[in-house]
Amino acid sequence: MLTLRSKNKLNNIVKHSLIAGAFLLLVIFGAKIDLDLGGSVSFTLQTLFLGLAYYYLSIRWRFLLIIVYLGLGIVGLAVFNGGLGWAYFSSWPMGFFVGFVVTAFVYRPMGNRFLPVLGYFVQIHLIITLIGVMWIAYYLGSFSKGLETLVDILPGAVLKSFAGAGVILLAKKL
Repeated sequence: MLTLRSKNKLNNIVKHSLIAGAFLLLVIFGAKIDLDLGGSVSFTLQTLFLGLAYYYLSIRWRFLLIIVYLGLGIVGLAVFNGGLGWAYFSSWPMGFFVGFVVTAFVYRPMGNRFLPVLGYFVQIHLIITLIGVMWIAYYLGSFSKGLETLVDILPGAVLKSFAGAGVILLAKKL
């Protein structure tokens, strides 16, 4: 027989599972939105949706979300932007994927004011970008390719950081 406490705990797990699942779908959807802005790296909304998920989820649920996402891609489901399976995961985008895991542990700001929230999204994008670019430079054996990728990614990261902060503020007003 379920006690009131265990029933509440079960309801809480179900609620958080549904929210994390919805964010997982958004991250997958965001990876598929591929805007060609002329650089060497695609502009997707993946990190915007990932940042939103991380803002609203606890660290435990963030980590679970990203592990499930990466696991789905590694086993061959088409959840990544440019490929699937272990061979793709462990190639040039691996640094970005590692960045996704690392940023799951970034603390969100206590309040919902614009500058702290913007700083949170900048931090998320900066960590993902730096780890990703360092891996690309290592993987390709070319510091200049890593730097070129950084230059290509930064404008999108800034735009997505402002968009993420804007979405949080809009959601707060609803």
